[in-house]
Amino acid sequence: MPYITSQNAAITADRNWLVSKQYEKRWSPSERTRLKDITQRYKISWNGNTKRVPWNTLMEKVDIIPTNMVATMAAAESGWGTSKLARNNNNLFGMKCSQRHCNSEPGKVKGYLHYESVKEGVNSYVTNLNTHPAYKSFRKSRAQLRKADQEVTASNMIHKLKGYSTKGNSYNNYLFAMYQSNQRFMAPN
Repeated sequence: MPYITSQNAAITADRNWLVSKQYEKRWSPSERTRLKDITQRYKISWNGNTKRVPWNTLMEKVDIIPTNMVATMAAAESGWGTSKLARNNNNLFGMKCSQRHCNSEPGKVKGYLHYESVKEGVNSYVTNLNTHPAYKSFRKSRAQLRKADQEVTASNMIHKLKGYSTKGNSYNNYLFAMYQSNQRFMAPN
């Protein structure tokens, strides 16, 4: 939970900064650099012109993943942290690697991403949901909640996650049931 909270705090800081800059006419060199860094981290094309910042795309991608949703998915995907993938690869989310980015080290589960720490694995998962084309509908749904001034929570986002599992809606139903049955052990979010 501290890793998820920390990642969401960093995202919130970037998001709040973006909101504060949205109607600025003048940008300092350090502000341009920060914006360039954010666009690169979130895989957003931007040519450096502060008069043509892709605000809609930025606000859609630079947003939190509900803490309890991340915790529920980590528990579901890793067998509460007991799976070989979680123990050997620090991969709590079953994230696979492509042939180009897959190096097999002794003791690691082959075909899956491995991380130096659980924190690195959590950060990678959150980045994946916020940038990968497969989760565009998830991000659009989250943006719609924001526009409707509704809270982004696990209970209203779990069913928005399409394409994460080959099991489709049955996977989301399983996650939601798992979330509901363990909600009393989680901090509100």
